[in-house]
Amino acid sequence: MTIIYFILILGITVFIHELGHFMFAKKFGVYVYEFSIGMGPKLFKFKRKNDETDYCIRLLPIGGFVQMAGEEVEVDEKIPENKRLQSKPAYQRLLIMIAGVMMNFILGIVLYFFIGLFNTVSLDNVYVTESSINGLSESDKIVAVNGNFVNNYDKLALEMTVAGEKDFTITVKTEDGSRKDFKVNPIGVGESNLIYGKDYGFSVDNLDITESDTQNINKGDIITMVNGVEISDYSSLLGELEKVNGSELTLTLTDKNNEVKDVKVDVKDNKKDTLQGYNYGFYIKGKESKGFISAIKYAFSKFFSTIEQMIFTVFYLITGKISLGMLSGPVGIFNVVSVYSHYGFANLVALLSLICINVGFINILPLPAFDGGHVLFIIIEKIKGSRVDPKIENMIHNIGFILLMILMVLVTYNDIIKLF
Repeated sequence: MTIIYFILILGITVFIHELGHFMFAKKFGVYVYEFSIGMGPKLFKFKRKNDETDYCIRLLPIGGFVQMAGEEVEVDEKIPENKRLQSKPAYQRLLIMIAGVMMNFILGIVLYFFIGLFNTVSLDNVYVTESSINGLSESDKIVAVNGNFVNNYDKLALEMTVAGEKDFTITVKTEDGSRKDFKVNPIGVGESNLIYGKDYGFSVDNLDITESDTQNINKGDIITMVNGVEISDYSSLLGELEKVNGSELTLTLTDKNNEVKDVKVDVKDNKKDTLQGYNYGFYIKGKESKGFISAIKYAFSKFFSTIEQMIFTVFYLITGKISLGMLSGPVGIFNVVSVYSHYGFANLVALLSLICINVGFINILPLPAFDGGHVLFIIIEKIKGSRVDPKIENMIHNIGFILLMILMVLVTYNDIIKLF
C-alpha cells in the first residue's frame, strides 16, 4: 500500500501542477505537443478528438511536463506563429508559467480546509502542555528559539531541527505577559525509544516495556525509578538515563500484578541504532477548534506557515545552518509516506497538501529550469524592453537543469545511505 500511496501522492502533485500550465496554455491558444505525467518511457498514450495534444503516462512517477510550441530554440515552422509560446504577450506567458504553482497552492489550501472541516484542529499551536524542565509551565507560549521569532508549530519545528543535538534556548511568554528563557537539552532517541546509540535490552512506549530480551524485565512492566530516582513521564526517563555513567543501571519496575521489583541492566553501545528524533523535555499543543470558520483559518494558517518554513529553509541552506544531507528526494518521501500511512487517511491527506505546497514553492524560486526562472526572464524582458536571446536563455535553463539533476542524485544518495 505504501507504493500505491507514494505513486498517488506524487502523481496528484505533479498532475495538478502540469494541469495549471496546460489549462492556461490552451486558454491563450498555445500549441501543446504533449501533456505527460511521469518521466522515462511511455506506458500509455491517447489523443482527444480535434486536439493536437498527446496525453501520456510515463514509467517513473517522479515528475511530468507540458511540451509547448515555442519553448525550444529551433522554430517549428509547422506551427503557426500565433500558436507559439514566445509569440504571446508577456502577461500571458507569465500566467502560463506561474499557473502550475498556483494550482499546487490552491490544492494545498483546499486539502487543509477539508482536514479542518472534518477534524478538530489546533490553531496557534505553540503552547506548552507538559514539561520536565524546571520553571517551564503548562500554558506558557513559546515565542522564540535562540532569539529567532516563532509563532507557529512549523517555524518551531524548523528552528529545533536547525539546533539539532546542540543545546538551545527557548523564550516563552507566560500567562501574566512576562517572558522567560529556558535552556533545552535535546536527547537523541533511538529505535528502542531510549537513548540513541545505546542497547538496554528492552524497548519502551512512554514508561511501558514493549519488548525485552533482558531477564526479569517483561512486556507490560512499567518503569518507576532509574537508579533510585523517581520518574513521572517519558522525558524524565530519558533525562535520568542520560545521566547514567558506566555500563550498568538499576531499574525499579511495577509488573502486571502491581508487584515492585529492582532489575540491574547492562548497557551496551549500539552502533546499528537508528536516530528517530529528539526529545526536548516538553510537549506542545494549540487551541483546539472545529467548524467551518476554524477550517478556513486552519487552511490559510497552515499554508502561510508552510511557506514561511520553506523561506527560512532556503535561507538556512544558503547560510549553512542546514546541510544538503537534511533534504529529501523521492526515496526520502517514500519513507515519509510509509510512516504517515500508519496514522490514518487524514495524515496522508495532510502530507499530500504539504508536498503540494512545497513543490509549488520550489518551482517559483527564480532559478534556471524552474518556473520561477522563466518568470525571471520575462521580468528582465519587460525591464530592458526587449527579449533575452532565446539561445542564451535556453543554455542557462539547460545548465540549471543539469545542476538540478546532480542535486537530485546527491539527495537520493543521502536518502539511500540513511536506510542503512
